[in-house]
Amino acid sequence: MTIRDVADRAGVSTATASRALTGSRPMSPDLRDRVLAAAAELGYRVNLLGRALRQQRMSVIGLVVPDLENPFFAALAEHLSRVVEPSGYELLVASAGGDVDAEYRGVQSFLGRQMQSLVLIPCDEEGSRASLDAATAEVVTVQLDRRVASSDAVYVGCDNAAGMDLIAEHVRAHVDLAVQPVVFVGAGTRSSSARERLEGFRRHFPDAPVLLGDFDVRWGQQAADRLLDDGWTSGTLVAAADVIALGLLSRLQSRGFRVPGDFRVIGFDGVGVTPLAHPELTTVRQPVEAIAQAILDVVSAGTPEHSDVRPAPTLVVGPSSPAD
Repeated sequence: MTIRDVADRAGVSTATASRALTGSRPMSPDLRDRVLAAAAELGYRVNLLGRALRQQRMSVIGLVVPDLENPFFAALAEHLSRVVEPSGYELLVASAGGDVDAEYRGVQSFLGRQMQSLVLIPCDEEGSRASLDAATAEVVTVQLDRRVASSDAVYVGCDNAAGMDLIAEHVRAHVDLAVQPVVFVGAGTRSSSARERLEGFRRHFPDAPVLLGDFDVRWGQQAADRLLDDGWTSGTLVAAADVIALGLLSRLQSRGFRVPGDFRVIGFDGVGVTPLAHPELTTVRQPVEAIAQAILDVVSAGTPEHSDVRPAPTLVVGPSSPAD
């Protein structure tokens, strides 16, 4: 079965059938549906390997994430997949497991498969430079969420400083800091996102306590235990990520403290584990839709207009730190 057969069945030209099947150009939904229906009836499939040999590149975007245990990275992959699929791209995902050597091997594996472009969430601000250099030498490469400042690869990610500005505005407007003093519970600064959020917090609250660990629920639980064991009975806990906030919430409540009555908890990300929080989190929501669209724009253009794209986040107010 050939594309000519599909075109004849749909009553269109071969070129039109090709565009409909590959999604390479916009066309009316009715026309595309007619071609796709004809292909389904005839059992026709696009030969992706043959197309890749003709174009020298497969219409595939490779995404390498630090780990898939972090639900935020899984959520980013989901949103990116939704945005790129209608444009004719496929998204393949690899996890580095938090290891820069595994990250490098994943990048090399994708490059060996003749990917159209590569998106990397770097494991380490310095150690991921080799992976980015290898990718940028061959394909359009985007750094997502985290950044290696010394790399020439375009960066697309949330404006973390603006997110911390939103949290500071909320705290000053709705929290009595004499009763619920503010504490930052963040992650180590191997990643730019952790460092930028810490710097943003310190800019507003330079004298507030800071606890640093990892981007995971267990660290949030450990941080809550540390504060409670040190005698804290109330406070406003600003977490560098919703996964940390989830750990804080669970441990505070399991030890008999009320949220927000005793402790307020504020997160950062707004996707992934956020719906699992009880009570619902006040959190900075990353503009994941705008971020995914910006990545598609870079991939489609081939030559990015800007080297640094930072869509602004929004604050979502929930019961964990109400505006009252």
